Amino acid sequence: MPVSSSNYPTMKYPIASDPVNVHGDFKVLVDALNNILPPLGMTGVSSAVRNISGVSLPTGTPVFINGSVSGVPTVAKYNPSSVGHNPDVPILGLVQSTIANNENGVVVVSGVLEMNTSSLGVSGTKVYIDSNGALVEGRPSTGPARYVAVVAVQGATGLIIVQTKGNGTWGALKDGLS
Repeated sequence: MPVSSSNYPTMKYPIASDPVNVHGDFKVLVDALNNILPPLGMTGVSSAVRNISGVSLPTGTPVFINGSVSGVPTVAKYNPSSVGHNPDVPILGLVQSTIANNENGVVVVSGVLEMNTSSLGVSGTKVYIDSNGALVEGRPSTGPARYVAVVAVQGATGLIIVQTKGNGTWGALKDGLS
């Protein structure tokens, strides 16, 4: 049963003896954020972008900025194994909804992203980018360890909480310390 914080009497928080339901707790958190933040204009941090990479970028694709057109950043898939790709380039975020080539779209830099999370592990699993630029469950054994999200709800219409870090070195260092 939640109790009041002594510092903030109106704020409720769980105590150590409360039962834990990771899936349910994340769902409650996401639902609360979806109710609270939109009226404030704050559902997370996202960026309008243009895809001129030559291919469609599906939902959840990690991308980086590779230029701009008419004041709109252009993006391409973050793929450290691709020839000519600088693996130290910062990851902007994950594509919110499929962006066709030569079309505009949105990239989630920080916030909640609805997508198929069936292969990404159970709620609470850290999501990384592997050496081919795909989202994977857990830290890859080879290549750069780019931690970008956590699974909130597993399923075909699951949710991940995106938390990309601009500097790969800092992100790797922080992840290595956790």
